[in-house]
Amino acid sequence: MRALPAQALDVPSGPALADAGRHGIAGMLAGLDAEQAAAATLPDGPAQIIAPAGSGKTTTLIARLGHLLTRGIRPERIAVLTFNRDAAEELRGRIAGRLAPFVPAATSIEVRTLHALARQVLLDAGTLGELVADREPLLRAARRRCLVGRSPDAPPLPDVASLDTWLSAWKVEGRPPPPEAQPVLAAYDALLAARRANDFDDLVVGAADRLASEPQLRMRWQARFTHVCVDEFQDVDAAQLRLVRLLAEPERNLFVVGDDDQTIYAWRLADVRRILEFTATYPDANRVLLATNYRCPPAVVASSARLIGVNRERFSKRIQPDGRARDGTGRARSLVAFPTIAGDWPDRLVSFAAATAVDGRRACLLARTRAELAPLTLALVRAGIPHWCSVPSPLDAEPAQALVDQLRRMPGDRPPFQSLLDARAARGWRRGDPRDALAEDDLAALDAMTGWSAGFRSVETFLDALDRARTRFEALRAPDAPVELVTVHAAKGREWAIVIVIGFEEERFPNRRALLGAADPARALEEERRLAYVAMTRAAQQLVLAFDPSRPSRFLADAGLSAPQS
Repeated sequence: MRALPAQALDVPSGPALADAGRHGIAGMLAGLDAEQAAAATLPDGPAQIIAPAGSGKTTTLIARLGHLLTRGIRPERIAVLTFNRDAAEELRGRIAGRLAPFVPAATSIEVRTLHALARQVLLDAGTLGELVADREPLLRAARRRCLVGRSPDAPPLPDVASLDTWLSAWKVEGRPPPPEAQPVLAAYDALLAARRANDFDDLVVGAADRLASEPQLRMRWQARFTHVCVDEFQDVDAAQLRLVRLLAEPERNLFVVGDDDQTIYAWRLADVRRILEFTATYPDANRVLLATNYRCPPAVVASSARLIGVNRERFSKRIQPDGRARDGTGRARSLVAFPTIAGDWPDRLVSFAAATAVDGRRACLLARTRAELAPLTLALVRAGIPHWCSVPSPLDAEPAQALVDQLRRMPGDRPPFQSLLDARAARGWRRGDPRDALAEDDLAALDAMTGWSAGFRSVETFLDALDRARTRFEALRAPDAPVELVTVHAAKGREWAIVIVIGFEEERFPNRRALLGAADPARALEEERRLAYVAMTRAAQQLVLAFDPSRPSRFLADAGLSAPQS
């Protein structure tokens, strides 16, 4: 589609909109770049906006809402759907701050998460039961039930993480689970039915089923909205897409915003092919590709664009830096490598992060997996550097707390290492134990705590040290601290002045386990490359890639970068 120049925009006036409101929104639209303006002012009908990292996705979506209001669309007839509460709250805040000053009724635009919308549909249908927000405990219970009377020679049952993945695929996509998982998932369904409960997958699947099968319910909900907007469209699973499509009929005013290059949640059943095939479902859809990354320095834009350009499953697109942006010079170069050869690299890296996070700038230590954050967390604690991490420390993991509670009931003179081994054995919380249902992160936390306990002679001294360590951890954790630790999956949609990507090396990024366990390794590698693209494009001022120069990630070459000599 041809992008319309911002200055040529014709902003229609809705009959209920005051002149001040029309002028205010016209000014907002005039401040957009050509691609953003073209997207915001598209005519009715299905529309797809492809928004690369830093290209003003939310700005464009808010402008679209303003444009609809100028056309006289009643705000309560507009639905904006997101994936999580934080995103929904951000959008509500943007609507209140950017649109409500011109159109006070803009706050009536219905902003919901997809799950909240599905819950309302089921409430309306009178079929909403108790909601199980966290189904892992119930899966563990189902697994334990299947172990009763099981032959010791039988193959081990799958772990809870695998069961959870197969359960979602079964419910959302109708993909039958493997035979070894079926008894546990049948037991899970029985436990859920006994409680007359639903889990989160049941919400969306159930709402879509009800809308499809009950004409009166469907017409009632379709009549509520004339326009449906979906944020982060690349993340939808099959059930969510079905729900959105049902809701958008019969007007078909479906406006979706997303980026194929940021599809990084395959484990949540997102599939890049859904955003790529949008026009197969809606052949008459308009598509606009935003082109300018306003967030990152030019060197980062160029390298990240070259990296993601290697992927085959994507839209071919131009990604350019803001013409006003400049790369840093001197000590503040915008793209640098940090070798992690010496054993004290975590201490040096956190010192670097703290030194650069000054004058209101924040630094992020970004890792591919949660386990890779642990040595950096310990280094921050050793240095006494305030920091924030939304991931619980290994000491706060639920299984670790359960074992600590058990230790507190033991005689204080017992050796803690053997006591922890015995407690883990009794619960089946050991690698290779057929009863083990813990996720890998929980096992890693228990391994770390058990290994640490070997340095103490008694349970009493170990617990005393543990309590002091936890106190120190908590004293240094602050949400507004200048240094933050985040996994790449949790970083999407966010930005920091300085981003330090750790472990940018083979077998860590791309992640070896993700490739080995994939049904289609080639597609899995493309998702790993998308993860690397997301990681790089979080940096607003400086990107630091930390890795061992002797085994650099293949993604360095993809990005046109070379590793320093070790």
